[in-house]
Amino acid sequence: MFRLFRSSVRSLFLLSLLLCGLPAQSQTEQKPAFISDALVVYLHSGPGNQYRIVGTLAAGSSVVFLSEDNDYAQIQYEEDKTAWLPKEHLTFTPGLNAQLSELTATFQEQSSRLNSLEQGASQLQATLDQVTLERDLAVQELEQLRRNNERLTTELNATQASFWQQPMTIGGVILTFGLVFGLLLPKLIPSRRNSDRWM
Repeated sequence: MFRLFRSSVRSLFLLSLLLCGLPAQSQTEQKPAFISDALVVYLHSGPGNQYRIVGTLAAGSSVVFLSEDNDYAQIQYEEDKTAWLPKEHLTFTPGLNAQLSELTATFQEQSSRLNSLEQGASQLQATLDQVTLERDLAVQELEQLRRNNERLTTELNATQASFWQQPMTIGGVILTFGLVFGLLLPKLIPSRRNSDRWM
């Protein structure tokens, strides 16, 4: 009953369009479209079931929307072929299959980037561990050098102190001063005596 009412309203609408001189087929601009997630869509040579079937398209196929006539849309597929199909099987957003393919590609790309970042982080961690090890070895070597320096300084101070405390060293110093004083003193005293004689 409702179908009969709808068809009669459609007939009246088409008749009024013809009487007014308006074309029954509305022209719209071409735009990308997709076959909805029905398994297979039959393509017709005209805008209705009464036209012969000219082919089929699988769900998610990419097509170009050309125009529409009532419940049918004209599409272009395979570059140069055109056909009609029910508008309910046409959508302007990618279907689930296309979205799944896009999400899978994005996931693989992100996984690849994540693996690359993880490898970079591993290399940086290895470099950091190596630098930390080298720093620790340098700190240990510096500490060893500091201890050696302190030991050598202590030994040098002890050697200098013991040098002046040895009896032979003290005797040698006294002997040296005695010789120097003994050699210089006769040269100073005769000159004074000679100067006294001339007076």
